[in-house]
Amino acid sequence: MRLVAYILLALALATQNALAFDSEDWERLRRTGVCPGCDLRDLDLSKTTLRRSTLIDSGPLRLDLSGANLQRANLPRAPMSRAILNGANLRDAVLRQADLRRSDLRGADLRGADLRQANLTAARLDGADLSHANLHRTNLTGARLTGVSLLQADLTWAILVRASLSGADLSDANVRRAFLTETDLRRARLPRTDLRGADMRDASGLTQHQLGQACGDDDTRLPEWFTITPCQ
Repeated sequence: MRLVAYILLALALATQNALAFDSEDWERLRRTGVCPGCDLRDLDLSKTTLRRSTLIDSGPLRLDLSGANLQRANLPRAPMSRAILNGANLRDAVLRQADLRRSDLRGADLRGADLRQANLTAARLDGADLSHANLHRTNLTGARLTGVSLLQADLTWAILVRASLSGADLSDANVRRAFLTETDLRRARLPRTDLRGADMRDASGLTQHQLGQACGDDDTRLPEWFTITPCQ
């Protein structure tokens, strides 16, 4: 069991989830709004609104919500650094400006999620689905995005310095003005990817074939000798 401190703002809406807990844990959470020692894995929190004040720092231990259903949950500015969210359903969730540094989001469903200006520094997102997600100005410095789907995602002004995008699918993604210096792009798919104004200097694993599938402009900064077709 991991120490988890979690307050639900709308407990009445989650009565149907009581079976996910030990009865004593549920009573403690219902009565106090705090449940240290509770295991929240597989908890269904779909459509629940969780404001910043509803999440309490769990200290040196990690908030474990692996496999939880947080579809359409409202978590703006949530302090969830080092949280375990692998396999969680975060489809269409609002995580704008959330602190997700070093969080574990491997295999998570983040389709359509709002991650604008979130801090995902050194986060693990291997195998996650970020199709149609909004990552405008999101900080992904040093993040692992191996094999992720970023189909039609908005990565404008995103910071991907030293991130790993090996095997990622960025088909039809908007990567305008993003920072991809020292980013690992081995086997990344770039069909119709908009790279106008993107900084890709010193990107590793990048090939001319990949760039031939994407488009850019005169402001796209590429490694020496590489070229890109202008976007129409």
